[in-house]
Amino acid sequence: MRVAMAESIWRWGYARNVFACSLAERSFRTVLLLTVIAVFNFFDLAFTHSQLSRGNFAEANALAAAVAPGAAEMIAYKTVLFGVGASLLYRLRRRWESEAGLWLLATFYAGLMVWWLAYLDVAELCIGDPAVCAPLVTY
Repeated sequence: MRVAMAESIWRWGYARNVFACSLAERSFRTVLLLTVIAVFNFFDLAFTHSQLSRGNFAEANALAAAVAPGAAEMIAYKTVLFGVGASLLYRLRRRWESEAGLWLLATFYAGLMVWWLAYLDVAELCIGDPAVCAPLVTY
């Protein structure tokens, strides 16, 4: 029964259309997703650098905090990490797993950008009006 259903789906063309696309289509999507991830990565680095220079922020990534305590080290760390990952994923662009990983990474970075915007709204509110976020004083 399963084999017959699988063969009918294959003959119908759905499975072939989803998994079998041309190399040009997959390469275009791969380059587009890598570009989006690079832009998100740049903004993450810029936001991290702007908050680290204020002194009211700690790097959440324990490995990055240990390896790159300064701004120059953080830029080098993120650049090398992104470069190695991007070259690996581009080299494997013929595989659908690579594209799925890129979609997952782009979704993760989009969520991180939403988190950054929410964090910066709260941080600016607290810096602009310390009474909003000041601890309660007991009398």
